[in-house]
Amino acid sequence: MFGAADPGQAISQLEAYYHEGRGERVEVMASALVDQLMAVKSRSDEVQEILVRALRILSAVLNSRGKYLQARSTIGLLHKHRKKYFKSSGSYDPNLAASDYHLGGFIHANANKKSAAKKSFAKCEKLQPGHLAAALDVAEQCGYSKQLAKLYPSAGPVRSMNGAYVLQIGSNPPADARRVGNILGGETQRKIELEITEIMSQEQAADARMKAAVDSLVPTHDYHSYSTN
Repeated sequence: MFGAADPGQAISQLEAYYHEGRGERVEVMASALVDQLMAVKSRSDEVQEILVRALRILSAVLNSRGKYLQARSTIGLLHKHRKKYFKSSGSYDPNLAASDYHLGGFIHANANKKSAAKKSFAKCEKLQPGHLAAALDVAEQCGYSKQLAKLYPSAGPVRSMNGAYVLQIGSNPPADARRVGNILGGETQRKIELEITEIMSQEQAADARMKAAVDSLVPTHDYHSYSTN
């Protein structure tokens, strides 16, 4: 599909389509780009990095389109070629690798391979300690909540972030607070709900103060109602 097109331009176009949610087109294009780059016997680090990005997109889009067996095969290739790229380039990014294992956890779980999913989520959290979102996902996807219960005390209080109520450890990906509460239940769930209620009250009070401040700037007299001589 890409022919002699520059791989750098091809991956940029592919990523743009992926972010636009054009699933079917992305799958076709990503498959073609992966096949094209895999056929290159001696790849530079730059081309190897593009192959990794293409495999990452292909894994995600296959998973989102319900093609779980193909997605499992592709995520395996992603891990293999990412490791090869890290080794040859000396550019190691544990957070990026953790993100790939996080995706892999969902793929294996969707394929009903719970053991593989659990291992993938665990690898994610090992590479990025304190990854509460991965601990939540393995609890929901695999019924294993031990790691979530272990990490929860390190998360601190609930925070409001982009319209959602989350728990977060350091700069790691946040986890939805209510979903954490639903898994852990009991006193933990009650504590989380109280914290959310308190935040909501604070936000409502802040909104009320803002409205009052805006209203105070509105003239109380309609000067246009006065007649002029």
